[in-house]
Amino acid sequence: MSPWRHMLLAVLAGAMFVAASSPAHTQIGDPTAAFFDDSVLHDLKLWINSRDWETLKTNFLSNAYYPADLQWNTETIRNVGIRSRGNGSRSGFKPGLRVDIDRYASTQKFLGLKSFVLRNNTQDPSQMHEWLSMLFFQRMGLPASREAYTRLFVNNQYAGLYTIVESVDKSFLTRQFGEDSGYLFDYDYPADAAAYYFEDRGREAASYVPLPFKPETHENNARPEVIADMVQAINASSGAVFRSAVAEFVDLGQFIRHVASEVFLAEQDGVLGEWGMNNFFMYRPELSNQFRLIVWDKSQAFVMGQAYPIWRNITDVPEANRNRLMNRALESPDLRALYLDTLLEAGRVAREVPPGAPAGDMRGWLEREIDRAYALIAPSVLADPLKPYTNDEFVASVEALRVFARERTQFVNADVAASR
Repeated sequence: MSPWRHMLLAVLAGAMFVAASSPAHTQIGDPTAAFFDDSVLHDLKLWINSRDWETLKTNFLSNAYYPADLQWNTETIRNVGIRSRGNGSRSGFKPGLRVDIDRYASTQKFLGLKSFVLRNNTQDPSQMHEWLSMLFFQRMGLPASREAYTRLFVNNQYAGLYTIVESVDKSFLTRQFGEDSGYLFDYDYPADAAAYYFEDRGREAASYVPLPFKPETHENNARPEVIADMVQAINASSGAVFRSAVAEFVDLGQFIRHVASEVFLAEQDGVLGEWGMNNFFMYRPELSNQFRLIVWDKSQAFVMGQAYPIWRNITDVPEANRNRLMNRALESPDLRALYLDTLLEAGRVAREVPPGAPAGDMRGWLEREIDRAYALIAPSVLADPLKPYTNDEFVASVEALRVFARERTQFVNADVAASR
């Protein structure tokens, strides 16, 4: 029997305990709660003209939409729009998909949703980086999309395991912030463009909007001058007034906690990414100029390993390659302390043993979630004919996550202690 089969049988033997001890992440009265319930493996079915499906896969770099019918449990929604999506994860054999419920009927919704994403996880052999990261951000009290696993069937053919991802849209804003009338921007930067670090590009709003800050609400009147003013405050305000000047535009505490959470997860493609900033939204209420960050796309979390330094891309790179906002924020002793304290908090969250755990079972929260996901998805991943990696690579990647879960906190705590 091959090694991955031995591991699968061992994990499945404990699946009943894992499922029983894990939260369902549902909200009473929320019609979308069952759809994003990550304690079950969902089945989603798409019915699409076979020629359209082949065209979508052949032209996977295109954002062209195709009509399809969607089925989930007893719910069937006719004539939704689907298109290929993703950057590095774009695929012609296992396409990532955006599902727009209202593409062809402006008032049509599914459980109150206007859209969602089906993530193909082609860049992540474990298929867990994204899902784990969003759960982690939620436990850190930061806004993050809900996610759940699904087997996808296209015209009754198994198309592989996918992750259902909640769109960052007005429904998300209402759930997270209690309102949706403000200004939402997607940091949408061309992959072939020079890295950006919040540096000053002048006072012209067109230097920042629609690229790299793409309006997702108020598209016709996004008030881009607020972002231009924010960048000016980050770069041009003197040390004496930096805090008050920037605080008008950025929730600095939330920004620091967001970045620290990414650093704990060894994220290489986030706010302090290896290639400049990436993968976040910014939202400000209608009657405020202050933005908050919203996490997005964590396929590249964990990949830098458990020994990822907490000062990576902060103090270990030339000044020109440092994030201007993070660099200046850390000049304030209390924000530097908040950064270090948040890293310690992240370590405690990752290693927390739940009350009532069996005697001798000292797995922390993060390792338990890895085991829970493995018990849920392993058979479907192993049977996935379209994944771009082998079964052994899947199992090895999951085991690497377990090692990360066991060792990351100790490494981060030592780095923090050396920085006090």
